[in-house]
Amino acid sequence: MTLTRKQIFIRPTRHGLLFLTILGAMMAGSVNYNNNAGFILVFLLGGMALISLFYSLNNLAGMDITFVAARPVFAGQTAAFTIQVHAKNQERVSVHIALPKQAGMWTTIPKNGTKTLDISTETTTRGICSPGPLRVSSVFPFGFFRIGARLCVHMTCLVYPVPVKGSAGSGRGGGGIGGISETQAAGPDDFQGLSLYQPGHDVGRIAWKAVSRGQGIFVKDFTAKADRFIMLDFDALHSRDTEYRLSRLCGMVLAADSQEQPYGLKLPGILIEPGKGQPHKKKCLRALALYNQKKEAS
Repeated sequence: MTLTRKQIFIRPTRHGLLFLTILGAMMAGSVNYNNNAGFILVFLLGGMALISLFYSLNNLAGMDITFVAARPVFAGQTAAFTIQVHAKNQERVSVHIALPKQAGMWTTIPKNGTKTLDISTETTTRGICSPGPLRVSSVFPFGFFRIGARLCVHMTCLVYPVPVKGSAGSGRGGGGIGGISETQAAGPDDFQGLSLYQPGHDVGRIAWKAVSRGQGIFVKDFTAKADRFIMLDFDALHSRDTEYRLSRLCGMVLAADSQEQPYGLKLPGILIEPGKGQPHKKKCLRALALYNQKKEAS
């Protein structure tokens, strides 16, 4: 978004008000005593202040501010909004950039330069965090006037629920979507029995004791539990508080991810198939953050 002159407001600072008061007193004294030197000094200082006003105005006019990204955070943490500030034809200037109810920060941008800044704000609830208009101001060059503007830059940050610690095993385990069924596949876990040897079988699986008894050549069969995962179910949690349930599920997602345990997520009207890894974790956390939310992160 580019700052235009129509968006900029001008207000005198405390130093500016003091300067104008002294200038008015000097003017009154010069008129009273008909002092030509006093007139010259008043007009000289007043002209400098007037010229500085135009320099201050040109300091912000034409400046470009672009929202880059905001990394998702958990509720209660500080959200950092990354923006880029580009000064086109302005001289090297110092500007103050802040979000509503935040202290903000001062930064210096060289002529025709671009700076990347992180503007922070606190989060309180899950969902989409929109910090509001961005405040940009400057007191360049003498500090007599504050030139500022409020920019409605579209900035959003995805806020996950507050994670409440809970074992991922609290969900339904199994191999089916309902978390109940379980299938068997060849593997090294449990001994299943003997089967006739076929060309291509692993020699290490031959039952040599059966061979020594003259019973023939057999191989050992083993089974492994396949498709084991945990289904994290919203309805399986015993609580009437929706936010608490979402926080518990959030903690369970983090626990399952840290244990590299495949897991799925089941919310009313939403079903995320079992999986694991960073993309799957982000998908589940996003679903928890946006549950019953009208807005979605862009």
